[in-house]
Amino acid sequence: MNVFRGLRAFVVLAWLAPAAAHAAGYGIYEQGAAALGMAGAYTASAHDATAQFYNPAAMAWLEGGNVAAGGTWLSTYTSFAGMPAYPGYGTVEEMETGNFFPPAAYWAQRFGERFALGAGVNSPFGLGVEWKDPEQFTGRERVTKASLQTLKGSASAAMRLNERWSAAVGLDALFAKVELHNIGTVIGTGGAPINALEATLESDFKPGYGFHVAVSGRPSEKWRVGGVFRSEISVDVNDGRATFTQLPTGDPALDAVIAAGMPANQGVATQLAFPSSFAVGAAWQPAPPWTVELDGVWTGWAAFETLPLQFSQDPSLDQVLIEDYNDQFAVRLGAEYRLDRCAYRFGYYFDQAAAPVESVTPLLPDAARHGVTIGLGATRGAWTIDVYNLFLFVQTRSTEGREREGYDGTYKSYVNALGATLAYRW
Repeated sequence: MNVFRGLRAFVVLAWLAPAAAHAAGYGIYEQGAAALGMAGAYTASAHDATAQFYNPAAMAWLEGGNVAAGGTWLSTYTSFAGMPAYPGYGTVEEMETGNFFPPAAYWAQRFGERFALGAGVNSPFGLGVEWKDPEQFTGRERVTKASLQTLKGSASAAMRLNERWSAAVGLDALFAKVELHNIGTVIGTGGAPINALEATLESDFKPGYGFHVAVSGRPSEKWRVGGVFRSEISVDVNDGRATFTQLPTGDPALDAVIAAGMPANQGVATQLAFPSSFAVGAAWQPAPPWTVELDGVWTGWAAFETLPLQFSQDPSLDQVLIEDYNDQFAVRLGAEYRLDRCAYRFGYYFDQAAAPVESVTPLLPDAARHGVTIGLGATRGAWTIDVYNLFLFVQTRSTEGREREGYDGTYKSYVNALGATLAYRW
């Protein structure tokens, strides 16, 4: 009876918290509507309080005080078609349509001519998975439903070094909570799998801490440049809980065997590593209304090689999981036509896949993706509202018969993101 795959998936989920369906793994780069109208190409040209996320050093160039708050409605669609040996051709599965609303709020205040402070609260990582008809889903031993919730707070101090350059340093605190469900099966007398128990794995919010450094430059009247590095954050999960509930099979003798061999409810511990990242950008302003920016964003997913699992009551269940993720690179290109009272934006980005084909699973069907964005901004006095829409086309990804636990097939996904940010300046 294979009832431990849910624990395996739980740890994978927890670690990939840092990484909903728009960046490699499950990172949420959608943190401001002005930035996302330009496909997130905002490292060099950030000009509102969301600079706290995209480049804190840019806060030194803002005037007075700035606040911004908003969110994004994320809709996700995923399907799976099986291939040999398991679950085989003709198997078609679908996820429930995902709807998620990660919020964000930022503040930036300049003091004098050289200094600025900023802070932000957001949900930079998230995951929501729910496969339809979970009791019959062919991948139910791996996952039927999963969720990840995160909350991150950050604070930064920025300073103008001279008339052309500024720099910033800051601290980050990330809190993450995960929950996962799966169903363990046994093989019945006819050779078909029979649902035997449900496993639920969850943790409370646990903190991890990191730092960031950034630089912003204006080497000439028409050019802006910037870079920001965010450190890896480690979270020690020492309160994970595995709960097992027996499911009646209709066969009293089989139920007795299952009850005798069912794992005890117990704690699970591991260490979660949220990857470091480095973004650089260059923005060109060929004429006063226009800004065109190109960004590159590197994420250190290669840190995700193995994961240790420690069980509180049964050390014989301890194991080290192999994932072997790769570092990932994204290219983001955006443009803005900004007038006094309105702004028009559009952009494109490409994200590499971080997961090797062996690690593509029903929990994390990671694949390369292409994003196309449009955006609009309107300013009235001290108020500005920005809106955007992202059309995210995820490349079809096959496991090529190489998934580590033998669940092979092809995943297809599409994501739409609709967001708005309201900003105020004083």
